Amino acid sequence: MKKLILTALVIMVALPGAALADGPINLSLVPSIQIVKEDQSVTAFRLGIWGRNVNHTGLDWSIVSQNTGSVTGIQWTAVGLVDGDFTGWQGTWLAAVTNGNMQGLQMGAYTHSGVGSSGVQWGLFNTADDFSGLQVGFVNITEVMRSGLQIGLVNIIKSKEKLKFFPIVNWSF
Repeated sequence: MKKLILTALVIMVALPGAALADGPINLSLVPSIQIVKEDQSVTAFRLGIWGRNVNHTGLDWSIVSQNTGSVTGIQWTAVGLVDGDFTGWQGTWLAAVTNGNMQGLQMGAYTHSGVGSSGVQWGLFNTADDFSGLQVGFVNITEVMRSGLQIGLVNIIKSKEKLKFFPIVNWSF
């Protein structure tokens, strides 16, 4: 890992001003020190401490991953933040946040997905604006559950007329 970080640093220092537009690979320390500019997209692989780009397609392996647009692929990070839509697997150690539509698997200590999301949320604390699928965690809170099941100690579906809160399982079909 040390060699990989050292190689990334050498590339970034040796090529000042060589930031790519919509590059296939992004190596980053922080958003201001990365190969692909933060107002551009990454089309294959991103590795870094803290990377920020518009869209990303492919594999992201960073400590903090931030996208102002959408992501399709695998995001394996400590904190994953997506302002737009996410399709794929968002696996994080701490927080997986998709403000747009999440389609797929979202894992982390805290997960959040936006309107129109469907799939699986697996975490300690799961929240969703509008969800269809499965939520598994200690606390699951959904504004609107179109169709799905919650499994956990605290399960809340705010849009239900009856039994908004139910321990162990809650559902809407």
